[in-house]
Amino acid sequence: MSGWYSFFNLGMEHILGGYDHLLFLFSLIIASQKFKQYASMITAFTIAHSITLTLTVLGIIHVPAWFVEPMIALSICFVAVDNVVRKQVNYRWVITFLFGLIHGMGFADLLVEMNLPKAQLATALISFNLGIETVQITIVGVLFPLLLLLHRWKFSKHAVYAGSIVAFVLGAIWLGERVFF
Repeated sequence: MSGWYSFFNLGMEHILGGYDHLLFLFSLIIASQKFKQYASMITAFTIAHSITLTLTVLGIIHVPAWFVEPMIALSICFVAVDNVVRKQVNYRWVITFLFGLIHGMGFADLLVEMNLPKAQLATALISFNLGIETVQITIVGVLFPLLLLLHRWKFSKHAVYAGSIVAFVLGAIWLGERVFF
């Protein structure tokens, strides 16, 4: 694989094919928040996953997949439950940052497996990460107006609960698969 665009596309494909990451993102944004809260949460996730993605690809840290993958599933369950039990999700950026550290290690697996030459590492990391961010920002940008409409609806709380319960169930299934299989 060569060229920044190949790694950019790989990052985009990794997110679009990563249903667990998409469900985590959904769980984060479905709860009613102000634009500033959404922005700080997405920024925190970006910074966190960029840190561990880079450190993992560079070989500075190594956390085995048998730990990372169940933690990603657990992050979905945690945020889904948080959506149901808390009236307001203030300071969500903090938990998003912490879980972003775990997700970054999951993102890194693909690049680590490629055994990239050192000369390609910077380009690969930056391009791959930009691909991830492009998809995430596009998703949030498309969904933000819909979320505004959702939260003006008289049944919005029920919709958030239902979406969160579905996210929890899927996260729990993935957690079970990753722990026991």
